Amino acid sequence: MVQTPIISNIKEEVLNPLVSVIIPCYNQARFLPDAIGSLIAQSFKDWECIIINDGSSDNTHEVALTFVSSDQRIRYMEQKNQGLSGARNTGLNHAQGRYIQFLDADDLIESDKLRLQVESLSNITGLALCYSDYRHCPEDNVMETIKRDNFPPPRFIMSKPLHDIAARWETQFSIPVHSYLFDARFFNEYGIRFDITLLNHEDWDCWMCIFTLNPVIKLTPGALAIYRICNSSMCMDRKQMWHGFRQAIRKQQHIFRNDPIMLCILTDKLQEIKKNYSSNRSNLVIMNFRIYAMRAYKKMMPWPIQKFITNISHKMIQGRLLT
Repeated sequence: MVQTPIISNIKEEVLNPLVSVIIPCYNQARFLPDAIGSLIAQSFKDWECIIINDGSSDNTHEVALTFVSSDQRIRYMEQKNQGLSGARNTGLNHAQGRYIQFLDADDLIESDKLRLQVESLSNITGLALCYSDYRHCPEDNVMETIKRDNFPPPRFIMSKPLHDIAARWETQFSIPVHSYLFDARFFNEYGIRFDITLLNHEDWDCWMCIFTLNPVIKLTPGALAIYRICNSSMCMDRKQMWHGFRQAIRKQQHIFRNDPIMLCILTDKLQEIKKNYSSNRSNLVIMNFRIYAMRAYKKMMPWPIQKFITNISHKMIQGRLLT
């Protein structure tokens, strides 16, 4: 049963803000000040922020209310845990803005993001969205950038962006949720929401629904979103991510069951993801075997013999280099 949110800060809502920023938070109170701080630092000021405490057991409540008391644009809600999708949906149900900015509690946005993207969309009358590049940072230092060569910049290259999302997602390109700025009509008029039944990849499933509507798509130059790499992140669980993506793809296969082209793309995607997961799993098994073998070798082999074998190996390598 869906729980009714409890509005903890009793005050009037911001009247007609241009942008609604939705921040779901589950046991990430330690990161929340950075996320909200990046919002307060925006050069664009016409926004409201909705923080949804999704049943946290840490001090999210106290941290959030310190910002609520100092900025009338910030609202706070609590609910029993419904997962990331349920928390975002709660934010969407209470959003007042013309545009929607999603921002997870452990991520940040650059100070000009809202201004640049609102300007980009302001003269478009039809359904539209804007997206930007992004950068990765380590968990404990948002000023540092982690270079990840296996993450190419997000670019649409196919004739239909929906085909890009269906065919190339995760293996060739990806767009974090906070890189986007969405027209609120996707959610208000078309009723698009995040699917709470999916294990993960609820964002991809949501984007599939949005891009099916053929919106105008604008790219804002620059890495305007900051994606924090957390060791405890769900995306580190490869097996769970595989099961979630498979579940989401099969859902979309059913939706596009009468579209031969999309059905073919999604079927190929399912096979690609399966091979990708199997390959990563095999590589992980081999890597773990090598680690365990090396530990056993160092633990059981007497040190003089280890030293002798190491010297012999070095001489063999040098001999190959000389020849």
